[in-house]
Amino acid sequence: MLKQSQYIAILEKILTHLKNSKLEYFKASDHAVSPDQKRFFNQQGLQRNRFFQNVLSELQQLGVSSDDLIISKFNFDQLLISTIDTLKASALEKCLHSDESLLEMYTELEGYTNTNLNLAKHIETLEGAISQNKEWVSNFKVKSKKSI
Repeated sequence: MLKQSQYIAILEKILTHLKNSKLEYFKASDHAVSPDQKRFFNQQGLQRNRFFQNVLSELQQLGVSSDDLIISKFNFDQLLISTIDTLKASALEKCLHSDESLLEMYTELEGYTNTNLNLAKHIETLEGAISQNKEWVSNFKVKSKKSI
């Protein structure tokens, strides 16, 4: 029972981060300069929303009511803490940071065998997005240094 409680706690944490990640990607899409980047960010935001629905479904199958979830309540302290570190970061860097955090949380789930989530698909998508975002962040920083 303790292992199931830990599993549920990790899923709830992932759920909150997926919601925030989706919003970060949509915000990055608003700031994107190229159509390819805009499309990528929108697709990633939609993918995070699908993952959110998968995790929510998993929690509901485990008997967790959506009324009991932290995401249904506004937590100002959590919002403040999660944004202080990234206040000066670009939207792209926020997406990268968000995905790296999500990837860490997903790897915590690998030890749990009774999962209905397609962890491999979630992890593969996150790793691909991280790779793409790192490339764009490094290109952005190179262009910024050249313009100075």
